[in-house]
Amino acid sequence: MNAPNNRQSSAEDFMTLTDLWRICIAHRRWFVFSLCLCLGIAVCYLIVTPPLYTRKATVLVKQEQMGKSAVKITSDEEFNSIGLMQQSTNVANVQRELTSLRVLTEVCRRLFPKECTSDTAALRKAEAVRNRLKTKVENDKSTIINITYTDPSPVTAERVLNMAVQVYNEQWVADKQLVTTNALHFIQERLTLLEKELGNVDDSISVFKMRNNITSIEQVSEIYLQQQSQSNAELLRLTNQKAMAEYILDILRDKSMHNQLLPTNSGINNAVAETQINLYNSMLIQLKSNLHGTSTQNPLIIKQEAELEDVRKNIFATITNQIKTIDIQLQSLHDFNGTASSKLSSTPEQAKHLLSVEREQKVKESLYLYLLQKKEENEIQKSYTSFNTQLIDMPHGSDQPTSPNKRMVIFVAVLIALVMPVTVLFVKESLNTTVRNRYDIENKTALPVIGEVPFFHFHPQGRWQRWLAVFARQNKRQESTDMVVVHPGNQNLINEAFRIIRTNLEFGTGKGQANNVYIVTSDDSGTGKSFISINVAIALAIKERNVLLIDGDMRHATTSRTFGAHSAGLADYLGGKHDNFSELIVQSEEYPNLHILPVGTIPTNPTELLSSKRLEQLIARVRGQYDFVLIDCPPASILADVDIIKSYADMTLFIIRAGTFARNRLPKLESDVANGRYKHLSVILNASNLDFRYGYHFSNCNSYWKS
Repeated sequence: MNAPNNRQSSAEDFMTLTDLWRICIAHRRWFVFSLCLCLGIAVCYLIVTPPLYTRKATVLVKQEQMGKSAVKITSDEEFNSIGLMQQSTNVANVQRELTSLRVLTEVCRRLFPKECTSDTAALRKAEAVRNRLKTKVENDKSTIINITYTDPSPVTAERVLNMAVQVYNEQWVADKQLVTTNALHFIQERLTLLEKELGNVDDSISVFKMRNNITSIEQVSEIYLQQQSQSNAELLRLTNQKAMAEYILDILRDKSMHNQLLPTNSGINNAVAETQINLYNSMLIQLKSNLHGTSTQNPLIIKQEAELEDVRKNIFATITNQIKTIDIQLQSLHDFNGTASSKLSSTPEQAKHLLSVEREQKVKESLYLYLLQKKEENEIQKSYTSFNTQLIDMPHGSDQPTSPNKRMVIFVAVLIALVMPVTVLFVKESLNTTVRNRYDIENKTALPVIGEVPFFHFHPQGRWQRWLAVFARQNKRQESTDMVVVHPGNQNLINEAFRIIRTNLEFGTGKGQANNVYIVTSDDSGTGKSFISINVAIALAIKERNVLLIDGDMRHATTSRTFGAHSAGLADYLGGKHDNFSELIVQSEEYPNLHILPVGTIPTNPTELLSSKRLEQLIARVRGQYDFVLIDCPPASILADVDIIKSYADMTLFIIRAGTFARNRLPKLESDVANGRYKHLSVILNASNLDFRYGYHFSNCNSYWKS
């Protein structure tokens, strides 16, 4: 019969949603308190937290692609392909630089001069601004960056966004002009040197012609010039390229010039070298920018320097190979010119010398014109002040604060207020291994439960006052009164609970008096045996049933004290001090059908007295005189008194107190019943929480805890 219950015990112990709902309803005051607390905290948070406003702006990053130079000085195809710095802007770099400390420090100095009294203060303020500044590229293929800034002041947020874009543009233009300035300085040095050399060549030609009376050698060398025209043009181009390449190599070899930018638009006919030089200049500018506010020991700086050194080596290798290629081409051209010159063996020595000098003049003149063209291009680039970025959406945003979100804060507060008590109650009940209600008993055992008695505080005073009264043994009359909770005509929950027990006892006893002796016991003390015994007896007496209540707990005599102190009683009869126990039975003044046999004198050997044959004789005689005989016994697992008394009883009322009796002890109790330790055992569950189950609450319905 018990096997199915045991197999289902694990599933039945699990708390269902219905059980959790009932527990939550029973502790609804917790939810009210939690809701008030969480809402109070949420309101305080909203009061003390300043509102934050968000402003957004949209920035377009221009893809810089300058056209070819409008200045066309020579007809050579190489010069025609030379333009201003052709490059595309990296959107990710722009996004990073907009939030760099270099830009934001300058923004803070301009907007918050009172707070940025020193470099350290400005840097600290810039870090605070960066924490509130967010950037995001609109999509992978777009050059549009969305910028947002959050601040207690919407005006300040708009000013920060505008100033950040403005400062970035100014610094970007300054960086570009720095590169142009260095290129102009290099070109000017070369022009000065070429002017001097070109003047010397012109003087040499003039002196030679005057000395040899030569006016024109065109007619003499017409054939030679026709043969060498293409060779000279190629020789001129290669010579210019080699000169520029060697100058760049000189810069790369000199370690003292490693922090100097390389000249761009140098005219080297090598796209790889031009790309590497542009990359080198960009990385060098970025390194100098990052050195502001940090040291050379920064891992990021070390990494950038290493990357810069790798690029420098690549440039050196590329230009070296280019020079070798040019030398091979020049040697070939010189060999060709030597062959052509040999054909002019018949030409006068003066013509040969003049042609050589004029060739040198043309080379230097072409290089001079080329440098003049580059100077003009860089002057144009220097005066070109178009910004790299453009605001396409001015800073804007809602007038309502974005943080804190009042609705979300209130929602979270309400959610926590509901979840927290549910969690606590669920954990508390999940860890509760005691009997909680009659379903725990019925699911685990086949023991009959004839009633549940709700929890009841018997003292109207506070908890500490009750303990003080018990400790001082005061207010005994009040204690006696509070032990009795069953009264005629009272319809509260606890009276109804005892009426149910009374009905079940009448049904179990039947009309005859053959099985009318009950013992009331439990496994532990403090389960409320005396409380149950007294009120069950009163409930039967109210229905005009003759009831005898025997106080069999001769160590505590709680029942005897409840109905007043008596000098003689059961102990005196069992000890032989009185032979007629009828004289020791006391009739209740309030309930005429209720009779009490008190303990009387507290004995020192209650177990020995109970073993007397007088107890058997007493029970045999009262069995036929009363409709019900209830014996209030001590705990069965602690004392041997119950094992003596139960042999004369017909039924056993076993009291289990909810919240104290472990559920894993129920199978042991059922086993004891099966083994015949208890006769016809029925369970009464005490201190059960019934108020939420019936849909209404009784403030005085909680069961007495003291046996």
